[in-house]
Amino acid sequence: MALGAEATVIAALGRDVYASELALFCTRMVKAPLLRRPLHLRAPLGPVGSATWGDVLGGLGLGDPRKLRRGMAFWRKLIVEEDISLLIADLAPLALCAARGLREEGWAIRTVNLGVGYTVPPPHLPAYPPYLADFTRTFFPEEETRDAINRTGAAFSMPTLPALPALQDADLSLACSFPFLDPFCDSRTPSDRIAPLVPAARESPGSGDEVFVYFSTAELCDPALVDALERLPLPRRGFVPSAPTEVKARLQASGMVLLDRPASADEIAARSRLIIHAAPHGTVSLAALAGLPQFAVPQHLEQIYNARQTAAQGILAHAQPGSPDLLEQILAASENRIMAERAADLSATLRGQHPPDPIAVLGNRLHDLASAVLAEL
Repeated sequence: MALGAEATVIAALGRDVYASELALFCTRMVKAPLLRRPLHLRAPLGPVGSATWGDVLGGLGLGDPRKLRRGMAFWRKLIVEEDISLLIADLAPLALCAARGLREEGWAIRTVNLGVGYTVPPPHLPAYPPYLADFTRTFFPEEETRDAINRTGAAFSMPTLPALPALQDADLSLACSFPFLDPFCDSRTPSDRIAPLVPAARESPGSGDEVFVYFSTAELCDPALVDALERLPLPRRGFVPSAPTEVKARLQASGMVLLDRPASADEIAARSRLIIHAAPHGTVSLAALAGLPQFAVPQHLEQIYNARQTAAQGILAHAQPGSPDLLEQILAASENRIMAERAADLSATLRGQHPPDPIAVLGNRLHDLASAVLAEL
């Protein structure tokens, strides 16, 4: 553990998805207020999303004074009552706000803003740029979101934000991404980015015959995707924990092997000729390191961005949900020798730069900051 055995670690979670893993390292876990998009902006399927990170933040409720007050009050109370001296925030902007206000009052606290490139924009930007030129829809003007935060934050001693990107300012900001998956790559220094937190599996031997399928949420509510996977005339193995029971039954009846646990990186690399997913950051990164060609059916704007950026590297093909020719597109990707060769070449380059233990690299950065905090106490 990077912070050392003497550290008291408290995890405040909006969702309990990783609670069991964190319980191994934490002294205590508490429930944090959950920011979420309103119902009319959610969709179970389809490429939806907001044009900028500022619009994402507005959609999560950061323009709502009630949510702002509740969130800042929760984090301020937790920091004070638990005597927090180091705050590590992963998609927790109101925690950073509360810490910033307490620092104005003389509280000795250091902060870390952690995530992937898409979710950790540099705080010095004058405004958030669009992620993709053909997605320009915005619901929430970021000046309005900034002003709402400033009005609410004044009661918590928070300094005025000059622009909304300053919301995520921290003593240490780290984007854990490959450069080609970092939309702000040209706007941050190399020290602000580290390798993605995925293992470098042993390189794919290129002889795997299976298609590996990973969909973690509601992707398999798409009849066209289920039909394509069911009819795919190749050996199939997959992990689809949130698929409806009847969908799992159909896939198993078609001969697909469904795992009751996530497959290891080594297992996927050794057995697979293609990996099918929705283009989440971690899976894209893992497959790129392993040298596996990929096929994606992205469901929202971040996954569309990941899919396009990876396709530009020549190692991924992608399609929209509901496409009537999904089966043909998947088969074409599985037989694309040029894409397979490019995946092997890019893997060699990425593996040459990837640390043996990316988690240890992050741990060392956090340990350095924690040591500085301890020295000041």
